[in-house]
Amino acid sequence: MACLRVLLFGAALAAGALAQTFHPNIPRAWDDHDVPGFELPLVLPDRSPRYLSEAEYYSLEVMPIYRGYPVYAPGREPAGYLDALKQKEPEIAFDPAKLRTQEDWIRAGQIVFRAAREYQPADTGIAVSPDAIRSLHIPVTREGIMPFSEYVVRKKGVVELGVVSCAGCHTRVMPDGTAVEGAQGSFPWARRDALARTNDTRPDPDRRAFDLEYRLYAAPWVERPDGLCATTRAEQIRRLTATPPGVIAREGTSSAYPVHVPSLIGIKDLRYLDATGLTRHRSIADLMRYAIVNQGFMSGGLQVTAHYGDFQSANMKQRRYSDEQLYALALYLYSREPPPNSNPFDDRARRGQRIFEQQGCAGCHTPPLYTSNKLTPALGFKVPEDLLRSENILNVSLGTEPTLALKTRRGTGFYKVPSLRGVWYRNAFGHNGQADTLEEWFDPARLNPDYVPRGFHLAPGPIRGHEFGLELSPEDKRLLIAFLKTL
Repeated sequence: MACLRVLLFGAALAAGALAQTFHPNIPRAWDDHDVPGFELPLVLPDRSPRYLSEAEYYSLEVMPIYRGYPVYAPGREPAGYLDALKQKEPEIAFDPAKLRTQEDWIRAGQIVFRAAREYQPADTGIAVSPDAIRSLHIPVTREGIMPFSEYVVRKKGVVELGVVSCAGCHTRVMPDGTAVEGAQGSFPWARRDALARTNDTRPDPDRRAFDLEYRLYAAPWVERPDGLCATTRAEQIRRLTATPPGVIAREGTSSAYPVHVPSLIGIKDLRYLDATGLTRHRSIADLMRYAIVNQGFMSGGLQVTAHYGDFQSANMKQRRYSDEQLYALALYLYSREPPPNSNPFDDRARRGQRIFEQQGCAGCHTPPLYTSNKLTPALGFKVPEDLLRSENILNVSLGTEPTLALKTRRGTGFYKVPSLRGVWYRNAFGHNGQADTLEEWFDPARLNPDYVPRGFHLAPGPIRGHEFGLELSPEDKRLLIAFLKTL
């Protein structure tokens, strides 16, 4: 027994020593050699983005990351909360010199995930307005926290609301009031923006609406930019109001063709990122580059400041993450686990699994990832021979709405085969989030020309493509869905 105790004690010491010896091999996130190959070419290859050079990128100021504090719904905060925050000293929350273990780096990555890139006064804005919270149905955790943004103290006595963060779009409040970071977000960003536009009394609203949308969405090689961009404030508000939580018209897409917000849980296993497979995911360095390019319009994400041939949508002052911040963020995303699944793998789910297998669903949604990690061409896109050789492509179109893949600044000509893991806690199915639930996705009525989608839509019309499973009997559909909800 004494010998066993010695062995266990020695093992514990060894484990403790091992925990202190994590030496991360942090790649250089932005270098002239690897950057040109981390994204697929666009449908018009000569319009593929041309980014800052390595020297230009590393000359940018590194963004300091301050400690963040929870944002409570009005009436749920501790007594004197904001006054107490005003007494706090500014505190830098990310310091790589203090990180010893891999767990330290992952926790630091969570800080980066939550960190704001822009700030506004804490007592202003729709995000903390009681009327807006009620009218927009902003979800709140059981502790009364709105986990999509944080308060920040950058100067003693001044509390700011931090906005534009990974957490803003990738945090979901579950029905039981828990917050799941990395999931498809549940904050109604588009509808919040619609309310802000409605309340904006500045002059010339139509010009400002079009200027903003042109910078965000225009692709000058598309003949009619009004198809991608709203040309009046009224049309902009209409499009924003039609965009539900879990869907967003992010930069490079379109307010008329937004995208569902992806879950980042399980991202380590995915070969391509973005609905159109825009980014190759060959290593952690590619995920770091993806964050550089995509993190925020107003904060100068490189996606909006790139040159597309002779077109540049915006030229603004930028700040960058450090490579250490990006590496920690990527480690955190790789570590994310799904929330506990309350859907049992019972007899109904087992029968649904057999239907899944009999219908050949596993051909594209291959277990255990429930994706083949392949790209499929959008309707009307002829795959170039060099991509057929270099990429993982299933050269069959599924007939879904092709605009996002063919006519936007994220248009590679492809859609990636999504993973079905975690569909039980997601909404907004289809590339544009037109189907709100799995039940709607498997409803053949969605193909009707006068169908009114329950997710994103600007007018009645069909949810086209991916007709697999629509011919099943109602009971078989219920069984199939029961299985899918266990994944």
